[in-house]
Formats: sequence, C-alpha cells, structure tokens
Amino acid sequence: MKLFGSKHGGAYASSKKRTVNSAAREGRRGEAPASRRKHRLSGVQRGAILLLCSILVLAGTCVAIYRDFVKPVEIKQPSLPTVSDGVDGEEEVFTPPTTVEIETTVDEETGEEIELEVEVPASHKEGFYNILIAGTDDDGGRTDTIMIARLDTNDHTVALMSVPRDTLISGNHSVPKINSVYGGAGGGKDGMEALKSKLAQMLGFEVDGYVLVKLDVFIQLVDLVGGVEFDVPQRMYYSDPTQDLYIDLQPGLQTLNGEQAMGLVRFRKGYATQDIMRTQVQQQFLQALAKKYLSATTLTKLPELANLFFENVTTDMTVGNMVYYGQELLKCDFDNMFTYTLEGEAVMVSGASCYAIYQNKTLEVINEYFNPYDAEITAANVSIRTPESVYASSSSSSGSSSTTTEPDDTGETDPDTTDPGVTDPDATDPDATDPDVDDPGATDPDAGDPVEEDPGIPDDPLAGDPLAPSDETEWP
Repeated sequence: MKLFGSKHGGAYASSKKRTVNSAAREGRRGEAPASRRKHRLSGVQRGAILLLCSILVLAGTCVAIYRDFVKPVEIKQPSLPTVSDGVDGEEEVFTPPTTVEIETTVDEETGEEIELEVEVPASHKEGFYNILIAGTDDDGGRTDTIMIARLDTNDHTVALMSVPRDTLISGNHSVPKINSVYGGAGGGKDGMEALKSKLAQMLGFEVDGYVLVKLDVFIQLVDLVGGVEFDVPQRMYYSDPTQDLYIDLQPGLQTLNGEQAMGLVRFRKGYATQDIMRTQVQQQFLQALAKKYLSATTLTKLPELANLFFENVTTDMTVGNMVYYGQELLKCDFDNMFTYTLEGEAVMVSGASCYAIYQNKTLEVINEYFNPYDAEITAANVSIRTPESVYASSSSSSGSSSTTTEPDDTGETDPDTTDPGVTDPDATDPDATDPDVDDPGATDPDAGDPVEEDPGIPDDPLAGDPLAPSDETEWP
C-alpha cells in the first residue's frame, strides 16, 4: 500500500533523503572536497573577521564625526550694506567691498542681447580667517586690549593687528572711544557683537569669530605653562594701592609668571609713546605665549587649558572650531608673524585725549594682510575719524583754520616691525630715544615714570594709571 503517493514522494523520497544524508556522513568521515576545505573557517577566524569589521565601521564613524565636528567657523559671505544696532541707540552700517560682473539680458523693445555691468558684493576668500581677541579691565566694563588675529590656512601665515584702546570712533557716542563700545552695549555677548559691528564699520571687513578674555584668566593661562620667557624692554615700576596694582620688573630676558606677565602687558606710564608702545609689547608677549602653548612640551596640558578656556572665556566659536584652528596654528611659523598697531596721532575731543588713526596707512595694511575678500577695501568701505576730520571739525566750531597732513608712507610694510614707517619696535621714541632709555634727557632709565624723580614713591598714588589714556581729562 502506498501511503505517501508516487515515487516522487513517500518512501521513495525518504529513501533518497537517507541516501544523501548517509553520503554526507560518510563524506565527513573521509576526505571532504577540496573546495569545501578551502573556504571553511574556524570559530576564532570568524570572530577575528567580525572584530576587524567592527573596528573599521567604528573608525569610519569616528572619522565622519571628527570631520563634522572639527572644522572652521562657517564663512559669512558679505552682502549689500547691512545695518545693525549699535551703542547709544545708533545704527551701525557696514558697507562691504564690491566687484563688477557682466550680465547679459535681452532688450524688450529690440529683442537684442545687451551686456550690463552689475555691482555685486565681493566673495570671502577660502581658508582666510580673522578672529577678534579682546581683554577686559578689572571691572569688566572696558576692552582695554583689542586685537585682530589673522590665520591663512593656505600658506599657514599669521598676522596680528592691535587697535589702541583710545581709538576715536565715528557716531554720536557719549564716549567716542573704541574701548567703550563693549560696556556701552551691556558687555557679554551683546557687547562683543556691538564691538564686532563697530570694527566692521570702521575697518571695512567683518571678523569671523571672537574671544573675550578676563585679566585673571590671563594670569592662569601663563602660570599653566610654567611662565613665559620674555625680554622686558625697560625698567617697569608702578604702584597703585587703590587698584591693587603693583608692577616691578627689571629689564632683560627672564621667565615671567602670571602676575609679572600681567604687569608687563598693563604697564604704559613709563613709555614715551604710552599706549602705542604698550600694544606693541602686548603683541610680542602674545606671540611668545602662543609659541609656548604650541610647543611639544606643553601639548600634554591641553586638557587643562581646554577646561580653563571654556569655563572662563566668552566666545562665539565651538570646541570643534577651536580644535581646528589649533591644528592649523601648529603648522605656522610664529617667528615670522606680522604684527601691526594702527597708526595715528593724539587728538583732543571735548577735552579728552583720543587717538585718531590714519586712513591711508590703515587701508594699505588691511589690504595687504587682513582683507578677507577678493576685492580691495577702499575709503568707501570704512568709517574712520582721521586727525584731519577732527581738526576740521574743531576749526569750524571755533572759527579758526587748522590743517594736518597724514605722514607719507613711501615704502612697504616691514613684517618685522609693529609700526611701519614710524615706530621702531625696539624704541619708544624713534626720533630721539635711545632704545635702552625710557625718556631721553629727563628720566633715569631705571625709573618707571619719566615725570617722577623717585620711581618708588609717586607724588600722587592715583596719578599715572597705566590704563588711563593720558594725563589729560579722561572719559569715564
């Protein structure tokens, strides 16, 4: 009786299966086919391959995350003139440079193609970044240190430009100085955004990010790397118990700790050019500090630096942005870093001493070292209160006539000097000063204040504030 149907099923099929299974069992007892022996893997081999694949997948994921995380700030392409809120309710207008493009269109009446010149905003160059670095005074209301650091990742060069704290700004401000913009906007991020806008209006280009550092953090940054070796240019002495400020440094090469470094960058009363020389010393010390941080012996302290930095520094950049710039800075030669301080002259505005910068020299240096655009920045793109404009305004209000002429600049900027054409970075007075003497003809070179006979006992402990613009009336 056939219980399972024809020969294609039932007993016949079962018999066939048993025959195949039996053959397989016999095959295992004997020699397996060569092809099967070649491709069989042990459990250990399969585990190793699985582990390798997992590592490759993980590595690929990490690389993708790293590339997405560690990157520069997003470049903001300039547009047509933009308006932002400024200090004292005044609007800030930024006018970027433009280029001319040819567009082809069709004349509606004749049907002919015609070419038109169209003015369009310039483009931001790739790999070119300007970062604003600002430092606040003790009460955090004024930015007494203002610098713009330029990094070009195409040729890995660095440049640093200082804006003197008393630089005169345009607009109807109650305090017409650049260092009052931050506090006038309420400080913090709002203050830094206002400072960015004012600098863009004044210099003709927008910075790509900012870093705001407080004085006490600067001390910690120096101490974290065990001090910085620096050649102090002259005897520095200043004592003011009301500010809890004591500066006492001898000239010469030495390792400065945080407190000493703070005294170095704040000192100015003993310089013939006061704030201008101070900005040059600040640039030189910042250059030395950067080299120390980027040295191989200091790289192990990067985790501590990162914690200190992001807990105490205000910035609009991400951690990934900072890591990216740090990597690029490692490729730069800081010995050839170009440094510059905006050139100008002291002027009196409403009884206060201010600093009016030279427009032509400023444009020359900006276009050579700091212009991030593919078009030249011109006088039409900047808003600079020059000495000529101040004297003209003063003359018109008093009814008298007075003129001044910006000094000629007949040569190219020397990247080894901080003030091309005017100031010797090793001297406080390029025309009459011995670089080793604070005040020629009147001052003991060991004295910190060229006006005082005894550098250790100021006549007035409140006089000679190294943060004050001058001995004249100071804006609050």
